[in-house]
Amino acid sequence: MRSAMAMIELIFAIVIIAISVITIPTMMSIAGDASKRIIIDDDVMARLSGQMIDKFQARWGGEYVLDLNTSTPTYISSLTDVSDLNCSRPGAAGRGYRINPSSLIECNLTQIPLAIPALSTTAGGLADGNVSKGLEMLNSGTETLSVTSSTGEVVDINATYNVRYVPSTVAIAGNTATATWRLGSSGTITADNSGELGTNEEDRTHLKRIVVRFWNTPLGVDTTLTFYKSNIGGN
Repeated sequence: MRSAMAMIELIFAIVIIAISVITIPTMMSIAGDASKRIIIDDDVMARLSGQMIDKFQARWGGEYVLDLNTSTPTYISSLTDVSDLNCSRPGAAGRGYRINPSSLIECNLTQIPLAIPALSTTAGGLADGNVSKGLEMLNSGTETLSVTSSTGEVVDINATYNVRYVPSTVAIAGNTATATWRLGSSGTITADNSGELGTNEEDRTHLKRIVVRFWNTPLGVDTTLTFYKSNIGGN
């Protein structure tokens, strides 16, 4: 009777060991993914923030005349539909200055903001990702960033961009000035979210919203960062 029980115990032990051997790789994989997520939370966010700062330094728009010759100044564009920033202060022939007193850069009255390309070049559009032409060239594009963590592990993170003109109106009520800006999100990265591509000239304001979705589906990474950039005082 004892021999029969020992045989059953042995069979159960073999089955348990077999299950353990099968599940160990899966457990290690789960642990590895969790480790990568921790790395991303701690190390990669710093790199992603740096990526945002890098894009923030790009030119507000591609319509500017860039000339480093002091006799021919760099101009900012005329926004005829935005009264508080229009080129209404007197200047040279065909030029002016923003009514905003802090703006010392000349306007070119024939130079107006451009519409934002709806699609990237990979989708048959004009947004080629070259921000030397203006922030609008990021719209609808995706690039892959290889991020090295402090532990030496390399993680690939995709960055998808959305650029829109957004309303710049400030509501004044007594001593309170209020402006409402809607942030972008991962779930609506291709949507307008109260912004405009500027197809109609009257929709082009001095303020652009740039939404960046950082994602890596296998690792479960999906983070959205947003910044706004104005051309109040320059380009």
